[in-house]
Amino acid sequence: MPILHHEPLETLARGIFQAIQVPPPGAAWMAELLVRANLRGHDSHGVIRIPQYIASWKKGDANPTAEPVVVQEGPATALVDGKLGFGQIVARRGMEVAMQKATAVGVSTVGVFNSNHIGRLADYTEMALERDMLAILAVNAGGAGQRMAPWGGRAPRLSTNPIAFACPTGGGVPISFDIATTMAAEGKVRVKRNRKETLPPGWVLDADGNPTTDPNAIYGNPPGTILPVGGHKGYALALMIEVLAGIVARGGYSRENPGPVMNGIFMVVVDISRFVAPGTFRAEVDDLIRYLKSSPTVPGVDQILAPGEPEAITETKRRQAGIFVEDQTWGQIEEVARELNVAIPNA
Repeated sequence: MPILHHEPLETLARGIFQAIQVPPPGAAWMAELLVRANLRGHDSHGVIRIPQYIASWKKGDANPTAEPVVVQEGPATALVDGKLGFGQIVARRGMEVAMQKATAVGVSTVGVFNSNHIGRLADYTEMALERDMLAILAVNAGGAGQRMAPWGGRAPRLSTNPIAFACPTGGGVPISFDIATTMAAEGKVRVKRNRKETLPPGWVLDADGNPTTDPNAIYGNPPGTILPVGGHKGYALALMIEVLAGIVARGGYSRENPGPVMNGIFMVVVDISRFVAPGTFRAEVDDLIRYLKSSPTVPGVDQILAPGEPEAITETKRRQAGIFVEDQTWGQIEEVARELNVAIPNA
């Protein structure tokens, strides 16, 4: 059960991506975001994804040298074709286009298709913060990666369809959340499986529609399903995202016999200054957070946190203590590194 510091782990990831011909700037960006996910406590979207990305490349589903292009646009809108590029590189380009357009006209909406897995959505919404903008992202799996049954069903029909939001505050930590519309992201179930742990009750149903704590249930044939968060409400949100990311953004929607997992991305960016002075916005958001934190806590809770603060606390701890990588995941990464002749750091 290795514990690694973030610098050698990032170097390893960067070396693996460069070994499959991802240009150095793109490889560095991919490695930075995967390790950042681990640092912030979201191991489901961290280096556990390296073997998945290499497998996509081997199958021809991922083009390491792809350059995303805008294929349709208006003053406030654009469609970006990711050309099967790695998702971190494609999504960054989509956000750059969205921010440029929001600067010009105040609010922008950008759709992205033909993109591989983009990782944590929060990495892209938070790109807008330094420009005094806020951002919303909604993502599907291009009609594939079906893990959620419609409410009342037991056969998966939708992916975990996450949504993210970020806005600046007056302090060092923004309001930022990135959540699946299922009880847990598929990657969190994968982490539990790799660690040989059981799931919390209420996450998953087996293929017969019975509650289970076995993470292997969703990977069976036929597969089980991850329950929607909030019951029918989570199902409705997931359906909305399927329409926005799958149909509006042209990412592809759930159906029989879909193609490979590809992220459809629906982006909205707002220039805050078109509505309120950024300084006033930050002060009022801070006052809102202050008021929320004035609520007395329930037994067992020490303090109320705003979305984004748990990740900041975890990152501070893990930069000092290192990142735990379970044996199964580390073994898979080592296998990839050896195959590509990339040096492996000591665990």
